[in-house]
Amino acid sequence: MNKLINYLKITSIFLILELLITFITSFLNLLGLNSGITTIILFILNIIIFFVLNFINAHKWQKKGLIEGLILSFIFLILMFLIKIIFFSGKLHISTLIYYLILLFTGIFGSLVGVNKKSE
Repeated sequence: MNKLINYLKITSIFLILELLITFITSFLNLLGLNSGITTIILFILNIIIFFVLNFINAHKWQKKGLIEGLILSFIFLILMFLIKIIFFSGKLHISTLIYYLILLFTGIFGSLVGVNKKSE
C-alpha cells in the first residue's frame, strides 16, 4: 500500500511538472521563440523530470532499481501517450517512439543511480 501511495504522489508531481513545462513552452512560442527551440527545451526538461523523479523513487526504496525505473517510467509514458491521443493527434510516428524510448532509458538510469546512491 505504501508503494501505491508513493507512485500516486510521484505521478501527481509528474503531471503538475508536465503541465508547468507545457505552459512555459507555449508561452515561449507566443513570445515568438522558434518552435524547434521550444521542442528541444521540452525534451531536455522531460529528460530531467524522468531522471529526477525516478532517482527519488528508487533512492527511497533502495532496492530493485531497474524494476522501479521500468514501472515508474511506463506509468509516465502511458500518461504522456494518453494525453497525446486524447488532446492531440492520435498518430504515432517513429520519432515519437524514439522520444519515448529515450525517456524510458533515462528513467531507468535515474533509478539505477538512485538505488546505488548511499544515504548519508
